[in-house]
Amino acid sequence: MDIGEEKFETTMNIAILITVFNRVEKTLACFTSLRYSLKNSKDVHIKVFLTDDGSTDGTKEKVLTSFPDLDIEILPGSGQLFWNGGMINSWREAVKEGDFDGYLWLNNDSIILPNLWEELIAADKYSKSQFGKGGIYVGSTYNLSKTNISYGGFNFINKWTLKDEFVIPNGEFQACEAAHGNITYVSNDVVKTEGVFYEGYIHSGGDHDYSYLAHKHGYPVFILRDYVGICENDHKENYGSDFKSLSMKERFKYLKSPLGYNLKNTLIFQRRCFPYRYIPVLIAGYFKALFPNLSFFIYRQLRK
Repeated sequence: MDIGEEKFETTMNIAILITVFNRVEKTLACFTSLRYSLKNSKDVHIKVFLTDDGSTDGTKEKVLTSFPDLDIEILPGSGQLFWNGGMINSWREAVKEGDFDGYLWLNNDSIILPNLWEELIAADKYSKSQFGKGGIYVGSTYNLSKTNISYGGFNFINKWTLKDEFVIPNGEFQACEAAHGNITYVSNDVVKTEGVFYEGYIHSGGDHDYSYLAHKHGYPVFILRDYVGICENDHKENYGSDFKSLSMKERFKYLKSPLGYNLKNTLIFQRRCFPYRYIPVLIAGYFKALFPNLSFFIYRQLRK
């Protein structure tokens, strides 16, 4: 019998990891979709570990009063955790509690589709039957406005430029090298040896680093068979048009900002995953701040 046709009887105990800072309306929409998705999923038990990193829009109160039926633990943040630090905070607390089969990274701007839990159960059976251990199961999301893929699993098709390409869901489990953390499940088998996100990252980077190194260390990393969420990719690719208009002092500040180009994170990723790129990327970072027009022209040529 094809695994997609099995009647699943396996029960999974899953910790859902979220970090938020304001954006309460997105968070409420995410939780609404979570509640709806669980209606007919009797084989899944969840607990949410949500780090609220100093929200000022009433996130904590609104989540607790709106979803009393969900098992949610809200953890305070320092206000300076950003995404990676907030996710580590949630993850470590979940690991302390123990007794979870795996951990689901979930961005609060993602809408969960009802097929997620069936896909995860099928993926876990597939991983353990094919590879003898659990792995990382990557949920693909699409843009509602464009109905094309927005986040998910991808492969590096050029190991020098790190040009990447999404793996598109086609009804089968497909291997990939790395993943976005929007809706991605990590089996406890992986966590036992790989731990949680590397704490050196500030905002972004932890999800790519973790999934790529797990892949390199022999864990199965693959996408789920179908799309399991909606998440708008609102990162505009304008080839630095805003950056070019800044003064040189502002460009260097943006280069180092956790919410800007975040050179520190980028260099950590090179050192840990692609060490041969460390020096070229370091030089390229400062070249970008000094000569933005030429830098982005070269970037566009390399990405073609």
